[in-house]
Amino acid sequence: MTDRPTTPDAARSDPARPETQERYQVRFDLGLDGARRIGETGHLLVWCDAIATEPVPVDALPPRLEVVDARLGAASAIAQRLLALQAARGERTMVAVVAAGSPIESPDGFPVEDVLLAGAIVDALGAVGIDATSPEAAAAAAAFQGLRGAVGHMLTASVAGRVLADDDGLLALAAARARLDETEPVVLREFSRLA
Repeated sequence: MTDRPTTPDAARSDPARPETQERYQVRFDLGLDGARRIGETGHLLVWCDAIATEPVPVDALPPRLEVVDARLGAASAIAQRLLALQAARGERTMVAVVAAGSPIESPDGFPVEDVLLAGAIVDALGAVGIDATSPEAAAAAAAFQGLRGAVGHMLTASVAGRVLADDDGLLALAAARARLDETEPVVLREFSRLA
């Protein structure tokens, strides 16, 4: 599932900044800082915010990236969108999958609900053959695969879910769960060769 260096020379061929995960087609990181790190040389960024208490910071993301606001129910459709973008470009297309966390600039704590959503996206990408994943992306996918049947429960039982229920009530939590199940990709900005 991952590209692994097999020789010391291969390991040395990593970019000068390994935190960009540039050698991998599918990358994963947390928050806006992470999005900037792994999206700099990407083409599509999938923003994974299972509870979405803050808007997607589209204007703060690298300019030419296509930006998709993820839904668990739309994971397969997002993977198909990446395939279509790759076909249109005629070359390998890099995707940055970002677990939003809270606050989105630099998350506090571990956003389990967002990591599972991101893992679902990575898993769907792998299902269509986009599987040159970074170790970080592979770990998110493995978390989703192991907890696939419990994602809704993780959303409500997570720290972020409990905070949402305490602050805004159970109806807000139910709305977050319903949003997670939506099946249409939400494209906030299309890919641009010119930006």
